[in-house]
Amino acid sequence: MDSAIENIYNLLHAPILTPYNLLENVKLDNYKYVNYSMDHNGIVCEMKCMMENDEVVFHYHFDQRDYLEKVYMSEMEGVKRLVFERNTELEKELMDYKAKSNNLSDAV
Repeated sequence: MDSAIENIYNLLHAPILTPYNLLENVKLDNYKYVNYSMDHNGIVCEMKCMMENDEVVFHYHFDQRDYLEKVYMSEMEGVKRLVFERNTELEKELMDYKAKSNNLSDAV
């Protein structure tokens, strides 16, 4: 239960990952590039890397506070899929916490 509260807190108040954290990846052998740009919400980081013999491009979207909001992954087939969204993760954690809380209160 404590880990659920910590996860909820982090999703509400912590950056989880910042654009600065991603910069170090460019030094790794399996990374081709790390590029930064701005969009209307904040910083976007695009990174290309090799994963299991496939080139993969990640798009990390940050808000104005440099808090991670979304991560997309594109494989060479061109399919772009959402792999992380802060609000969705927060909703999942809140639902799990409520379910666990209800189970505890039902057991009493």
